[in-house]
Amino acid sequence: MSPSRRVPTADEVLIEAEGDLRTIALAMEQRPSGMGQSPEGLNLLLAVSRQMTRVLNLDQLLDVVMDSVMQLTRAERGFLMLYDSDGILKFRVIRNPQGQVWEGTDFQVSHTITARVLESGQSLWVKDASSESQLAQSASVAELKIRSCMCVPLWTTQAAERRIFGLVYVDSQHIQESFSAGDLDLLTALAAQAAIAIENAQLVESIRKLEEEKRLKLEEENRSLQQIIESKSELLGQSRPMEQVFSMIRRVAGSEVSVLLLGESGTGKTLVARTIHELSLRKDKSFIVIDCGAIPENLLESELFGYEKGAFTGAYGRKLGKFELADGGTVFLEEIGELPASLQIKLLRVLQQGELEHIGGRETIKVDVRLVAATNRDLEQDVRSGRFRQDLYYRLNVITVNLPPLRDRQGDVLMLAGVFLERYASKHRKRISSFSAPAKAALQLYGWPGNVRELEHKVERAVIMCDGERLEIEQLELEPPPAAAPSDHSAGLKQARRQLEERMLRQALARCGGDISATARELGIPRQQVYRLLARYRIPHRKQG
Repeated sequence: MSPSRRVPTADEVLIEAEGDLRTIALAMEQRPSGMGQSPEGLNLLLAVSRQMTRVLNLDQLLDVVMDSVMQLTRAERGFLMLYDSDGILKFRVIRNPQGQVWEGTDFQVSHTITARVLESGQSLWVKDASSESQLAQSASVAELKIRSCMCVPLWTTQAAERRIFGLVYVDSQHIQESFSAGDLDLLTALAAQAAIAIENAQLVESIRKLEEEKRLKLEEENRSLQQIIESKSELLGQSRPMEQVFSMIRRVAGSEVSVLLLGESGTGKTLVARTIHELSLRKDKSFIVIDCGAIPENLLESELFGYEKGAFTGAYGRKLGKFELADGGTVFLEEIGELPASLQIKLLRVLQQGELEHIGGRETIKVDVRLVAATNRDLEQDVRSGRFRQDLYYRLNVITVNLPPLRDRQGDVLMLAGVFLERYASKHRKRISSFSAPAKAALQLYGWPGNVRELEHKVERAVIMCDGERLEIEQLELEPPPAAAPSDHSAGLKQARRQLEERMLRQALARCGGDISATARELGIPRQQVYRLLARYRIPHRKQG
């Protein structure tokens, strides 16, 4: 069954069920008296139809169907069979004379009866099996002492592939309890509604299974990626924003498209670029880094594109540019927002045509490089102001990876601080194994404007200055967390809670782009509480467009 088929709503199924029941009721007005045509039977069927539309768990639904069948028909035994994925018809629910689930798999049925229904596709009612010559000769009918039985098919609801996908069967050994034609009509109507509900439940089960498989696969890929990243680089994190970064790296690393990394200084753009290269098909080729903001403009062109002998004063020989040296590999342009306008057109030619020319040269040189660029500038604003070429921006901005600032990576600060502590304690031969409690609190409360780079530098400096076995807040040069006044410890705790609450609110609001509903979901609080906190801390709110 295709999981793309739309699941009918409960109201749609119920309307169809009620329409079928009205048709059955009109057709049964002239029938002999019995349960099948009584208001009690019709009301029960309508109630059952309503109940089935509300159950989407397949196993629970099948139990509801068979319980309803047994109640509706007053049968002694019953079963429901469905075809499995291998095309084998198997028992799914069995009821014994006491109406309980049959224990075991040796439930005996008349294969003559079931085969007749499967072959004809029609519902079957046998008032007295002993009086029908063909059935009377059946060994199973004789052995089971079947007197009256009914068997109805379960049909798919899709006209394009109309087929039987299961059966519902009931029987009785007492002639005085024989079923009526009205009972068969009700059972057929119930089976029609059950078929719709079962198909919907199977569809929901299939979708859930696919989603679970997708989730497990994604988690496994992320774990694998994390292991690769940890073994090949220093890009670490376990917060939700960093999981999104890892997921983006996993998706883009194997492609050949340009990648634009956006983020504040110190967020790890170089580490991300190197990781993308090391996970790509170009990993065995060169990875060359150029800082566009650190090289003077008159030297940057020759660094990127090379020059010929005599091209300018001091050009005593031919020199290859970074793009040629990285041929087959990856070029990482840091701070590409600082690239002069005169070089932007040359870079665009490399990206579009894979060609360049040396300064002072006429030869067209072919290069095959993948470009990863990074900036902390607002390139869209630079495009609007004319400072950055629009066509180059679009060429760079095929895939964008936004790197979160450390202040938004809840839970990562202490993990990263522990990694840096272990590294620099070993490097500087210090026996330092931990942070003091005040130091941990200060690490978490600090805003880290310099991001991971600032954290690393502070930890290394603290290791150098420390003579004990744990780092104290003074060595980290951080402000101590708010302390309670000697006479009122609760006031200090309350103040600390308010500061932490305000900080978490601001971070969640920034991550969610000002969306109040998304912020509430991330914090696990009602939307009204978010509005109250915004007013309490006088935080201006404007959803980012």
